[in-house]
Amino acid sequence: MKALVLKGAGTLALDEIDPPIHTPGQTRIKVEIAGLGGSEYQGFANPGMRPLPSTMGHGFAGTTPDNKRVAVYPLTSCGTCDDCNANFPQLCEHWQMIGVQRAGGMAEYVVVPDDALVPLPETMRWEQATFIEPFANAVNAWARSGFLPGDRVAIIGAGGIGLGLTACAAQAGCDQIDVMDYAESRQGAAVTLGATRTGLSLEGHYDRVFDTVGSELTRNMSLQLTRTNGTCVFMGFHQPEQSLNFSQVIRRQQQLIGAFAYSRQQFEAAISFASLCPDAWVRNLTFEDVVFQLRAFLDGDFSTIKAALRPQKID
Repeated sequence: MKALVLKGAGTLALDEIDPPIHTPGQTRIKVEIAGLGGSEYQGFANPGMRPLPSTMGHGFAGTTPDNKRVAVYPLTSCGTCDDCNANFPQLCEHWQMIGVQRAGGMAEYVVVPDDALVPLPETMRWEQATFIEPFANAVNAWARSGFLPGDRVAIIGAGGIGLGLTACAAQAGCDQIDVMDYAESRQGAAVTLGATRTGLSLEGHYDRVFDTVGSELTRNMSLQLTRTNGTCVFMGFHQPEQSLNFSQVIRRQQQLIGAFAYSRQQFEAAISFASLCPDAWVRNLTFEDVVFQLRAFLDGDFSTIKAALRPQKID
């Protein structure tokens, strides 16, 4: 079968490899679509914790051998650590992610645990399914923010997670949902999902501020935008370390929250939000297209709202 194999920083090869063999408790999935997000283009540039060689792709969907349509919940856990025993398996001390530590969806077939299979509605199209995983991140972050109806909300970045947060805020009945992004296409998508204002910058103070980028600039901006007694949620990994003005945090009594891992229930809840997304937001790619798209993202071209590999697609 064909698979895109990450062999080092900036080296992604289209290889012909043996189809994966499943054992009891596992299912072999025929991959119909695999989304390309921040994890993929950042992993392409810097493999980090990924074992090499590695097959990326953690937000994917496909069919089972008996032709059932499924999305794949990518987080796996040990089942025995303190977090697992406290019913937070997504925060497992020994967590792994399909598409990071384990082979993912950038291939024609992939083997996953049976309990990772999440049925898809018959009405959901493959393009919409690519939004489930990033929207699950948004569902988790939104829940952690302690939102209240009528909140003023600011969202920095209108990629998959930012668009999911926009949908969450709109469903919650927030009066003001301002979204910042440099790409006009993503600004337009945010408006479709309920944003009240979009642009290249944000002004004023907000009850809830979400930073989906994670640069020094956006983190500092987030703190400036968060009102006294407001909440700032950090989700982006662009820059792992930096200094923050904690005197301001203390004086304004701002609450800083990290959001990373979603539960299976939140993954399932994201399906209804993903169903709001038009197919036209997704750029379908062949194997040969993927490297060019990853490099475009790394060069700062985010005009594509969502890019996805279609392993079964032939030019």
